[in-house]
Amino acid sequence: MGGDFDGKKAVFKTPFEKEKKHKQTLLDEHLHREATFLKDAPEYLSLHLPTLYSDGVWEGRSWYLIEWVNPGKPQCSESSDFLMLDTFFTPDNLEWVLKVLGGLRRFSSELPNALRFDLDKTAYDLSSYRQLLEPQGRKFFENEVWEKIIDFLDRAEPAYNRLNKATIAHHEFYGSQILSSNASFKLADWENVGWGHPLRDFANLWIRSFQHPAWQRDFLAEFRAQVGLEDSDFEILFGVEKILQNFGNLGLPVLRGEKFFRNCILETIG
Repeated sequence: MGGDFDGKKAVFKTPFEKEKKHKQTLLDEHLHREATFLKDAPEYLSLHLPTLYSDGVWEGRSWYLIEWVNPGKPQCSESSDFLMLDTFFTPDNLEWVLKVLGGLRRFSSELPNALRFDLDKTAYDLSSYRQLLEPQGRKFFENEVWEKIIDFLDRAEPAYNRLNKATIAHHEFYGSQILSSNASFKLADWENVGWGHPLRDFANLWIRSFQHPAWQRDFLAEFRAQVGLEDSDFEILFGVEKILQNFGNLGLPVLRGEKFFRNCILETIG
């Protein structure tokens, strides 16, 4: 719901609809976590985020007023939430993405205790993601290839779980959440903010840059140089994300016939 706050355009967010008790509680927790994160974010990170104007509790539900980003155009194609605007893939925007990811890694080591307590509820192990995504991917691969995929994921599990509480992640870092804001951008919708591993958000955007291979290559090289992981850990995390994220992508009608996503998986296990 939109409105004005002290003369500024704002969005009012709260779990309005009557849901089942568990779902209502879960949604309220997500909104509370988003408001707390935006309120506590330091300046080096908050300049890339919408501004939180005010927050509180109303009839037992979290609510907050958040900046209505202006002009606010999302960086996804009108034909698909997955595809991104060609105009996004510039050197300046690459630097912006790296600043956001670097800011999240830095803030992860400086968290206030209250926010750290909230985020501790958000850490999931690899088995949880596999249970969700493997059924989507199974139908795209013959048995011999599928066995290699499962073997890779089995071997990756210890390293993945060790690093899956290493940084805060947005978990939906792609075009529909990146809003134009005058000369730069703001990353919106932090309802799913939580712990993740250092390549979680990176892989979201790296995969979606498949139509811009030069930008994608530079993104990989510069991110890898900055993230500070051992090569073996980097390859494991990158491989897991290329497999699991692309399980879902292979079923998208807009991507049908595009070989990049299947090749990501085959190269990972090859």
